[in-house]
Amino acid sequence: MHIRMHVFVVMILGSIMALALPSKAQVNDEAYRDYFLVGQFGEVCTMCEVVVLCEAGDVKPSYTAVPDEGSFTLYHLETRTFWSQVSTIWEFFISNFTTDSLAKRGHTRPVNVYQIDDGMWQDAQREDARLILDPGVLELGSTQIDRVTRAWLEARSENALGFCQRLPLWDSLDTISQNTQPVE
Repeated sequence: MHIRMHVFVVMILGSIMALALPSKAQVNDEAYRDYFLVGQFGEVCTMCEVVVLCEAGDVKPSYTAVPDEGSFTLYHLETRTFWSQVSTIWEFFISNFTTDSLAKRGHTRPVNVYQIDDGMWQDAQREDARLILDPGVLELGSTQIDRVTRAWLEARSENALGFCQRLPLWDSLDTISQNTQPVE
């Protein structure tokens, strides 16, 4: 009798998943299409890495690679952790029914923060980044990025620091490797 109940529950759950309406997950919602770090397939994927350069000033940076000179901050957003990736399965299942909590909660992933002052690289700091869609921000410890305007802000006061841009991944990782010690 006990085995029959398990089979019945599995069949019910499978049927619900099979009959669920096509998912309009928060990551692919048209409202977020132009957000910073949302790509063709939605939010940054669980196994994707991103390098973001943030620079003080009133002009949005437009570098093709990590600059050799100047003062700026690099954020290397790594792949989501194992448990964070597992939670993605649940998030996409729930998104068949509601996207409100996902958009507000976002997801976290590890980030290495590199401060470069006048071309001199400082030791990396390890943080947890949180990508949120509602409101559209990327939380990075004491700073955040407005995902609509790409403005770089102080997290507590939301005072403007400058602007950010995404950099080509592989070239940026090579530059980081050449200028730093591995982060532990």
